[in-house]
Amino acid sequence: MIINDLKKVLLDVNISLTELAQALSKRLNKPYSMQNLSNKLRHETITYKDMLIIADILGYEIKFIPKEKTNF
Repeated sequence: MIINDLKKVLLDVNISLTELAQALSKRLNKPYSMQNLSNKLRHETITYKDMLIIADILGYEIKFIPKEKTNF
């Protein structure tokens, strides 16, 4: 689940979910509560745009990396 992956990153960068929600509010110029963010992550309804912003706030990039090809 995306929430588990994000929580690992939050631990690595020493930022709480509440602090992330506050940073999202500032970046998006709209209210973004910790509860709202948590619900979107738990229900996996967060948008790709929001995930790109989250990655940027945390100092990360989201990349599509090709898998190694396997023979079927």
